[in-house]
Amino acid sequence: MTRFDSATTVTKVGSGHYTAQLDGGYLIGAALNGGYLMAVLQRAALLEAERPHALAVSSSYHFLRPGAGGPAEVAATVLKAGRTITTVQVTLYQNDKPLVSGLIAIAEFDAAATPVYQSEPVEIPPIEQCHRLDPRERQAENADFLERVDQYYSPATYELLGDPGTEKSPDLRGHVRLSELDGGDPEDPTLFLPLAIDALPPVVSALLPWNWAPTVELTWHMRAVPEAGPLAFHARSDTVADGWFDETVDLWDTKGRLVAQSRQLARIGR
Repeated sequence: MTRFDSATTVTKVGSGHYTAQLDGGYLIGAALNGGYLMAVLQRAALLEAERPHALAVSSSYHFLRPGAGGPAEVAATVLKAGRTITTVQVTLYQNDKPLVSGLIAIAEFDAAATPVYQSEPVEIPPIEQCHRLDPRERQAENADFLERVDQYYSPATYELLGDPGTEKSPDLRGHVRLSELDGGDPEDPTLFLPLAIDALPPVVSALLPWNWAPTVELTWHMRAVPEAGPLAFHARSDTVADGWFDETVDLWDTKGRLVAQSRQLARIGR
């Protein structure tokens, strides 16, 4: 079992009630990464839906408080169990306070399905031509997380992150995968998607010095069952203004299939 599989495990202790042991290795500064928390909530939702082979196809989350490593609880309620879609409401609690609340739609996916139409992915160099983000090169407070999730950036993006400026475009490209030192790909690659979609530096890092950028709301959609292996990403923003910014992320697997999309609203960290 990989570290990610262990770190996202939930245990059912009653109807709609789960416990989890949040892994402090996914901290960014003093707060656990939001994508990691979404991955924990997704595990509980899939169990509560009693569809072990089902996949979360649409998820919307509100981030209420930062989380820390240690014990936590998940409340999961099935709002509707239909023939095609099961809708589950989930909330993660720590010290009796809600951290993240979400609504997850769960359905079956055909891993062999072929898209009727799919737009061409943006140009992203192969992972071998990208620069790995070494945790020793950035703030020490992010080192643990960067050792959990390997991040590789295109030469242009790597240069941009090293020299941000207001005249530059908030556009990041590269590849992301779970650390091979932690066991590599999870047993089910679909479970990595919530973390992968939110594992990157805030897209405003292309404009401003690196800082914490708390997510207020994030919605993501699964579009296909990913192949095991690194995921190519493209992150960008349409508007950065008045202390707020939006961020859109697309992920492609090693076969070039679009496997996940997200949209979030976040604050520029102080």
